[in-house]
Amino acid sequence: MDGLNIDNDSGISPVIGLILMTFLVVIFSAAVYAVVGSHSLIEPVIADIEIMGADVSDQEVVLVHRGGQSFNVSEISILISINGKTLEKNLIDLPVAGTPPGFLHSVGGVLWSTPTNQTHDNIWDPGDKGDFNIAGTNSDQFNPGDLLVVTIYHRPSGTIISSPERRI
Repeated sequence: MDGLNIDNDSGISPVIGLILMTFLVVIFSAAVYAVVGSHSLIEPVIADIEIMGADVSDQEVVLVHRGGQSFNVSEISILISINGKTLEKNLIDLPVAGTPPGFLHSVGGVLWSTPTNQTHDNIWDPGDKGDFNIAGTNSDQFNPGDLLVVTIYHRPSGTIISSPERRI
């Protein structure tokens, strides 16, 4: 029996390969789950905001929440465009205490900052109004016949809440 020597490891190689592949799949699956699971999805806000009024003489725009979800004003930015051209200065950091650059006077309603604004909690609920006056120092002002579009952008979800428009 000296002449019979079987030295063949080929039967164990597929088993070790299968175990290693299974191990790698489990590790990569856990890594993907950890990365994807750590990101919380923020639901978009659904609300109907309308331009209630726009006065050419004092460049005042009044917005009203007609229905839908309430939301915190500190989570939005308001971008204003006139005839398709976005103003150079917009209402990015809300609520605002005092006069924001590119605007006249203080903003009003829910856009005005607490604690000086004791009548609002800066949650924009249905029925609440917000207003602002565009200053001559901004890039444009609106005139009769212009198309005014006010886009309300919800920063946490990266969505547009509402984008009402009005022909002045």
